[in-house]
Amino acid sequence: MQERIEKELVLLRQRYPNLEYRQEGQWVRIPSYLLPAGWDRPSTDVAFQIPVGYPGTPPYGIYTPQRSLFNKVQPENYQQAQQQPPLGGGPWWVFSWQPQDGQWRPTADIVSGSNLLNWVLGFSDRFREGK
Repeated sequence: MQERIEKELVLLRQRYPNLEYRQEGQWVRIPSYLLPAGWDRPSTDVAFQIPVGYPGTPPYGIYTPQRSLFNKVQPENYQQAQQQPPLGGGPWWVFSWQPQDGQWRPTADIVSGSNLLNWVLGFSDRFREGK
Protein backbone atom coordinates (compact mmCIF):
# COMPACT_ATOMS: atom_id res chain seq x y z
CA MET A 1 0.00 0.00 0.00
CA GLN A 2 2.75 2.51 0.89
CA GLU A 3 4.43 1.95 -2.48
CA ARG A 4 1.19 2.88 -4.24
CA ILE A 5 0.73 5.94 -2.05
CA GLU A 6 4.28 7.10 -2.84
CA LYS A 7 3.59 6.73 -6.58
CA GLU A 8 0.35 8.66 -6.23
CA LEU A 9 2.09 11.41 -4.28
CA VAL A 10 4.52 11.79 -7.20
CA LEU A 11 1.49 12.15 -9.48
CA LEU A 12 -0.06 14.74 -7.13
CA ARG A 13 3.19 16.71 -6.89
CA GLN A 14 3.24 17.12 -10.66
CA ARG A 15 0.15 19.30 -10.27
CA TYR A 16 0.72 20.57 -6.71
CA PRO A 17 4.51 20.74 -6.22
CA ASN A 18 4.26 22.37 -2.76
CA LEU A 19 2.14 19.68 -1.16
CA GLU A 20 3.14 18.36 2.24
CA TYR A 21 2.78 14.74 3.26
CA ARG A 22 2.98 13.42 6.78
CA GLN A 23 3.34 9.63 6.78
CA GLU A 24 2.24 9.42 10.41
CA GLY A 25 -1.52 9.50 10.05
CA GLN A 26 -1.18 9.75 6.25
CA TRP A 27 -2.13 13.43 5.97
CA VAL A 28 -1.73 15.50 2.82
CA ARG A 29 -1.82 19.31 2.76
CA ILE A 30 -1.96 21.43 -0.37
CA PRO A 31 -1.21 25.12 0.19
CA SER A 32 -3.12 27.87 -1.59
CA TYR A 33 -5.77 25.79 -3.34
CA LEU A 34 -7.64 28.22 -5.63
CA LEU A 35 -11.31 28.78 -4.82
CA PRO A 36 -14.00 29.82 -7.32
CA ALA A 37 -15.92 33.08 -7.05
CA GLY A 38 -18.29 33.41 -4.12
CA TRP A 39 -15.89 32.30 -1.39
CA ASP A 40 -14.62 34.75 1.21
CA ARG A 41 -11.02 34.34 0.03
CA PRO A 42 -9.34 33.56 -3.29
CA SER A 43 -7.54 30.46 -1.98
CA THR A 44 -7.13 28.27 1.07
CA ASP A 45 -4.94 25.45 2.21
CA VAL A 46 -6.71 22.10 1.93
CA ALA A 47 -5.89 18.80 3.59
CA PHE A 48 -7.15 15.26 3.58
CA GLN A 49 -6.26 11.95 5.15
CA ILE A 50 -5.42 8.85 3.15
CA PRO A 51 -7.51 6.18 4.91
CA VAL A 52 -6.39 2.82 6.18
CA GLY A 53 -7.39 0.37 3.48
CA TYR A 54 -6.55 2.75 0.66
CA PRO A 55 -7.12 2.42 -2.29
CA GLY A 56 -10.03 0.06 -1.58
CA THR A 57 -11.35 2.65 0.86
CA PRO A 58 -11.66 6.11 -0.74
CA PRO A 59 -10.64 9.32 1.04
CA TYR A 60 -13.30 11.30 2.86
CA GLY A 61 -13.57 14.98 3.75
CA ILE A 62 -11.85 18.19 2.72
CA TYR A 63 -10.17 20.05 5.57
CA THR A 64 -9.48 23.80 5.62
CA PRO A 65 -7.43 25.55 8.33
CA GLN A 66 -9.99 28.26 8.95
CA ARG A 67 -13.73 28.70 8.64
CA SER A 68 -14.74 29.68 5.12
CA LEU A 69 -17.97 31.25 3.94
CA PHE A 70 -19.69 31.08 0.57
CA ASN A 71 -21.65 34.24 -0.28
CA LYS A 72 -21.29 35.16 3.42
CA VAL A 73 -23.01 31.92 4.53
CA GLN A 74 -21.49 28.81 6.09
CA PRO A 75 -21.90 25.90 3.66
CA GLU A 76 -23.95 22.82 4.51
CA ASN A 77 -22.10 19.74 5.72
CA TYR A 78 -19.19 21.88 6.89
CA GLN A 79 -18.14 22.07 10.52
CA GLN A 80 -15.20 22.44 12.84
CA ALA A 81 -13.26 19.18 12.68
CA GLN A 82 -13.27 16.91 15.70
CA GLN A 83 -10.03 15.37 14.50
CA GLN A 84 -7.40 18.05 13.95
CA PRO A 85 -4.87 17.25 11.21
CA PRO A 86 -1.28 17.39 12.51
CA LEU A 87 -0.36 19.91 9.83
CA GLY A 88 -0.29 23.20 11.70
CA GLY A 89 -2.68 26.07 11.32
CA GLY A 90 -6.21 25.70 12.45
CA PRO A 91 -8.51 25.16 14.05
CA TRP A 92 -9.39 23.03 11.05
CA TRP A 93 -12.84 22.79 9.51
CA VAL A 94 -14.05 19.89 7.38
CA PHE A 95 -16.40 19.55 4.43
CA SER A 96 -18.24 16.25 4.46
CA TRP A 97 -17.45 15.03 0.97
CA GLN A 98 -16.55 11.79 -0.78
CA PRO A 99 -16.84 10.22 -4.22
CA GLN A 100 -20.39 9.29 -5.19
CA ASP A 101 -21.37 5.62 -5.12
CA GLY A 102 -19.67 3.79 -7.95
CA GLN A 103 -17.36 6.69 -8.83
CA TRP A 104 -14.36 5.39 -6.88
CA ARG A 105 -12.79 2.69 -9.04
CA PRO A 106 -9.07 2.24 -8.37
CA THR A 107 -7.11 -0.05 -10.65
CA ALA A 108 -3.64 -1.57 -10.48
CA ASP A 109 -2.49 1.14 -12.91
CA ILE A 110 -2.71 4.30 -10.80
CA VAL A 111 -3.21 6.55 -13.82
CA SER A 112 -6.12 4.69 -15.43
CA GLY A 113 -8.26 4.30 -12.30
CA SER A 114 -9.29 6.45 -9.36
CA ASN A 115 -6.37 8.02 -7.55
CA LEU A 116 -5.44 10.85 -5.18
CA LEU A 117 -4.99 13.33 -8.03
CA ASN A 118 -8.56 12.65 -9.24
CA TRP A 119 -9.71 13.06 -5.64
CA VAL A 120 -8.05 16.46 -5.23
CA LEU A 121 -9.15 17.70 -8.66
CA GLY A 122 -12.68 16.82 -7.55
CA PHE A 123 -12.43 19.37 -4.73
CA SER A 124 -13.23 22.03 -7.32
CA ASP A 125 -16.65 20.38 -7.81
CA ARG A 126 -17.41 20.71 -4.11
CA PHE A 127 -16.18 24.28 -3.94
CA ARG A 128 -18.22 25.27 -7.02
CA GLU A 129 -21.35 23.92 -5.28
CA GLY A 130 -20.78 26.49 -2.55
CA LYS A 131 -23.82 25.93 -0.36
